Amino acid sequence: MENTQVTYTHDVIVIGAGPGGYALALDCGRQGLKTAIVEERETLGGTCLNVGCIPSKALLESSEFFYRLNHEAGVHGVKLADGGAVLDLKAMMARKSSIVDKLTGGIAVLMKARKVEVIHGLGIVAAPGHVTVETSEARPGGNTAPRELTAPRIVLATGSIPAGLTHLPFDGKKIIDSTDALSLTKVPKSLAVIGAGAVGLELGSIWSRLGSKVIIIEAMNQIIPGTDAQAARILAGVLKKQGIVIHTGAMVESAELSSRKITISIRTRSKSGTGNTTLAGNPADGSSPANSSAGLETIDIEKILVAVGRQANLDTALGAGIDPERTADGRFIKVDSDFSTSIDGLFAIGDLIGNPMLAHKAEDEALALAALFAGEAHPPWGGPIPGIVYTEPELAWAGETEDGLKASGSPYEKGHFPFAANARALAAEAGDGFVKLLSSPGDGKLLGAVIVGHGASELIAEAISVMAMGGSAEDIALTVHGHPTLSEITKEAALTLIGRPLHRT
Repeated sequence: MENTQVTYTHDVIVIGAGPGGYALALDCGRQGLKTAIVEERETLGGTCLNVGCIPSKALLESSEFFYRLNHEAGVHGVKLADGGAVLDLKAMMARKSSIVDKLTGGIAVLMKARKVEVIHGLGIVAAPGHVTVETSEARPGGNTAPRELTAPRIVLATGSIPAGLTHLPFDGKKIIDSTDALSLTKVPKSLAVIGAGAVGLELGSIWSRLGSKVIIIEAMNQIIPGTDAQAARILAGVLKKQGIVIHTGAMVESAELSSRKITISIRTRSKSGTGNTTLAGNPADGSSPANSSAGLETIDIEKILVAVGRQANLDTALGAGIDPERTADGRFIKVDSDFSTSIDGLFAIGDLIGNPMLAHKAEDEALALAALFAGEAHPPWGGPIPGIVYTEPELAWAGETEDGLKASGSPYEKGHFPFAANARALAAEAGDGFVKLLSSPGDGKLLGAVIVGHGASELIAEAISVMAMGGSAEDIALTVHGHPTLSEITKEAALTLIGRPLHRT
């Protein structure tokens, strides 16, 4: 219970201005709560907007445009003189930065309009209800001493940082993380990407399109571990056609750095009949392996991008004696259904509280918490949270997977339709991929969806909406979709699922 005798400087203090933090602050401001947001960076938006989701998508768009000009222009009857398009990496990076600047500036304007106090500095929870901010911002009288803020509700939204490998420590030059990979000043001749999750595949795609020889090394037996195996195989096949070497069931055992190169040793588990590529004859620099033995390859590479996931940024905002209860594995802060931690008045959202560590999950949690603070109704999200990989083709999925249903012994029905049979996809030279819908055989309830193909990140929303409302594949099948559109692929998959296929036998 709040102590009404205490005078607080704010109603809500948010530490961290990523998608979760800034969404929470904006919605609290909209509802008239006196809100402060504390951010260590000079700009708002967190990792996602400054050095993650947004700049990577800007470079994905630019690199795809460059790639298609050089590889697909002729198909469209467009001829490029003098051997094709020429890359201006500096201009491409400037475009990326201008998009980030526009969006971060927009958030700052919104904060001002909603009377949210923005404080740049390191915010630390010194005691329940009390935040100390180490800031260089001078206040009246030139005072730069730490700011002392108080509020009955303090929210941790400090996000996550790239996870590293102990035997491959980041140096920002040869062994880089995702942030470094978005700011390279020249295209590396060769790039080894450790980890075939969304970040690894997206960044690998960017630099492969721009001319780097890219090899992706994944410890698990498929790319995007945990997603639909069929979709992963299709995506891997297309990426290989684009020139990316993908090696699964493999790990980098060691790396020797010199002034000119990195020599890495890669151990591959023996697998037969899996379609796993081998490194022999396919090193990232185009030469023969320096050394080869059973299950072990040694190659030279210019840079290594470690993209093995992210880890919650748990401790930077916690002062001495402030130690909220963690989950059993110690990786996240434990919260209840109202995002409350074990410390009175301290809340946490986003990457700090568990998987999936995604911006759209953090934002939804922020809006739910803001409604709770304001006493407004905000039913908890009842639908699945999509996973998306922004390669080309894209991969998006939500809900149950076919592999998961098989493993659990749960009965299901499946509807499937290929991009290659869709008019709009063919017009766009985007025939790779499919839509797969899964439903329960009794009531037809939609259980899951996976889409690999052009525009999958947008197409998945329809299936998510139906699942959130407890709907069925028939709801999609009987909905009128525009023609010709990619969304018709989802309708065709739904028609197939309910036994009424249209454009297939």
